[in-house]
Amino acid sequence: FKKNCFLFGSEIKTIISSQIQNFTINQLSLENTAIFWTNISDSCSIKNIKVLEPGCYLRIRNNKISTTRYFTNPILIKKNYNSSLNKVDFIEKFQNAIKNQIHGEVGHACYLSGGIDSAALAFFLNKYTKKKLDTFSIEFSNKEYDESSKQKFFSKFLKTNHRSIKVDKIDIANNFEKVVSHAETFLFRTAPVPLYLLSKFVKKFNHKVVFTGEGADEVLFGYDIFFENRIRQFWRKNKKSKIRPLLFKKLYNYLPQFNNDRYFGISKDFYKKFLINHKSIYFSHLVRWSQYDQISKYFNFSRDQKTIIKDYISSTDRKLGKLSKDRSAQFFEFDTLLANYLLSSQGDRMSLANSIEGRYPFLDEDFTDYCSKVDSKYLALGIKSKSFFRNSLKEFIPSNKIIYQPKVAYQAPEAKSFLDHNFISIQAEEFLDNLNKLDLIHKKNFDGLIKKIRNRFTSDRLGFRENMSFILGISYYYLQK
Repeated sequence: FKKNCFLFGSEIKTIISSQIQNFTINQLSLENTAIFWTNISDSCSIKNIKVLEPGCYLRIRNNKISTTRYFTNPILIKKNYNSSLNKVDFIEKFQNAIKNQIHGEVGHACYLSGGIDSAALAFFLNKYTKKKLDTFSIEFSNKEYDESSKQKFFSKFLKTNHRSIKVDKIDIANNFEKVVSHAETFLFRTAPVPLYLLSKFVKKFNHKVVFTGEGADEVLFGYDIFFENRIRQFWRKNKKSKIRPLLFKKLYNYLPQFNNDRYFGISKDFYKKFLINHKSIYFSHLVRWSQYDQISKYFNFSRDQKTIIKDYISSTDRKLGKLSKDRSAQFFEFDTLLANYLLSSQGDRMSLANSIEGRYPFLDEDFTDYCSKVDSKYLALGIKSKSFFRNSLKEFIPSNKIIYQPKVAYQAPEAKSFLDHNFISIQAEEFLDNLNKLDLIHKKNFDGLIKKIRNRFTSDRLGFRENMSFILGISYYYLQK
């Protein structure tokens, strides 16, 4: 900032408290979050403050700053892929990954979400603990988000000491400002709030470390976006086919719009628009990143979607062009959502706010390197999420209720936690009273969004883009406050 002056810290607050200059909100950060759901490259939510990217170190010499990458994502390293997988070797690698994360702490804790990742993690972790494993979960008062029945079934099957907290929408509203303060960035969803409350709950039982399943979906191909990518590639080869797009019904059989023939036609027409640019290295993320055009109408942004993507792609590794469509999709999930959001805003920043350290065995270096050498079609066949991982667990976890439990994304109540047709929280009132002071918000359009949220006939879940726009807006308010 000034000649012969260099400031650094583990939190942005450390630098801002120096008062070395006036710090302002970084508009580029808000724009990046609106498209990638997080910051990218070395940017953060505050202008003139840079972030040291994962896998890099910084050197200052003769008043010059340089960064060097010491770790490269193994999926970017050219290799001959294994044409098959050995279940015994795979499970051994996974168990070693768990052992590598155990460093002799007294007592162990594990989050139990209701999915296969945390269940498998708890199962093997239980083998290495001297005492019965403590597991912790989140219950939601809103049954649309609640997975407590699965969590209780899993904990009973795994014979763990299980405890849970119940989170209501008012808990989300009341803790959101605190969560933004710890995250120090724009948020696109409220999901970090329950995890902040859960780590606070874990702390009460004198735990210092908690094991969690982050990274499993990225490493083992668990996300729907990977299979959307495959379906679109398959459909593109015969755009007139009436059968190929039906795979979306199979992939999203848990969503009502894909089970209703009338609404499925609308969904099919939507996806058909994204069969172009099939040679693009970011073909897999064209659909997700297109949300920017709808979200940007609520904000005063300076860049369009193409410019932002171009800026991002130019900052990524050139080796991307040599990757398969599966591996390119995997890279973008690693580089954006996992690194800066799941492991940071929603992960470490929430747990460490309560002095709880997260451990992530699925991201063990040896395990991820092993999986990166396997042809992706063996890790997940067709549109079957983490199929090899699930099949490998049969010998250890005989219950199909656990192994073949469909993937359900962790979510929390969003905009309607703050206001609806008969309720408005203190937080929402304060935010709306100050809307005119937020230069990056398009006041007229945002007013229209508020009316839609408060409409008694609007679905409780609302739409993804509307929820995201509101959460971006209120997190922006708390960041600049």
